[in-house]
Amino acid sequence: MSVEHQGQVEKILKELGHKIDQLIVDAKGAKDDIRDDVEVKIAALKEKKEKLETEYSEFKHKNEGKWEEIKNHLSSAADEIKQAAEAAFKKKG
Repeated sequence: MSVEHQGQVEKILKELGHKIDQLIVDAKGAKDDIRDDVEVKIAALKEKKEKLETEYSEFKHKNEGKWEEIKNHLSSAADEIKQAAEAAFKKKG
């Protein structure tokens, strides 16, 4: 995997972390019942992000030539997290 691709993956993972952190901040201002639901979703998102980081680390060490496979997986996971965040904000409003 090229240094450029590694940087892209690391940037995606960092962005996911920032988005999750922002969700945590936003959830604090929500109503109790909505906040509880959002906090459960945030915990699930954190778990998915950690899993992605682990998969990326393992992949980076084992499969230098399979960048497209992991890139597609990360993109799909990022989309899933984005949709979950949007759904959480819709409930909050």
